[in-house]
Amino acid sequence: MTAQRWWVKLAARWLARIDGVSGQFRLAFLAVTGVSTTLVALRDYGYGQYAPLFVGASAVAAAVFAYLYTEGGVWNQVARDRQDMSGNFSDPKARINTEMTARSLHAAMQGRELRPEEREAIKGELDATFAEHRDGINLEQMDD
Repeated sequence: MTAQRWWVKLAARWLARIDGVSGQFRLAFLAVTGVSTTLVALRDYGYGQYAPLFVGASAVAAAVFAYLYTEGGVWNQVARDRQDMSGNFSDPKARINTEMTARSLHAAMQGRELRPEEREAIKGELDATFAEHRDGINLEQMDD
C-alpha cells in the first residue's frame, strides 16, 4: 500500500530525495567537523598560520583518494566482495524458486505433468543442495 494523501506523498518524495544524497551529506558534515576540529587545534597550539595549508592539502588528498579508490579498482572490488558475501548462502526464497524452476523445466521437457516420484526426486535433490549451501561457501577457496 502506498500513500494516498497529497501531503504524505510530498513528504515521502522529499524524504526519498534526502535519502538519495544522505551519503554526501554525512561526508560533508564529517569533513566540516574534522577540518574545524583540526583548525581549532592548530590555533590553540600556536600553528594557526598553517590552517590554509592544511585545508588545501586535505582537499587535494581527498580528491586523490577519491580518484584512486574509484579508478584503481577498489570501488569495484568492494562492491563485488559485498555482493559475494551477502549472497553467499541459500535462502528459502531461492529454494522455492529453484524447485519451481526445476519442476517446470522437467515437466516441459517431458511434455506432461510430473509424477509424484519425479516431484519427490527433484525435492530431495534441492533439499540436499539447500542444506549444503545454507551457511554459504568458503569464498577464499573459490579464488584459487
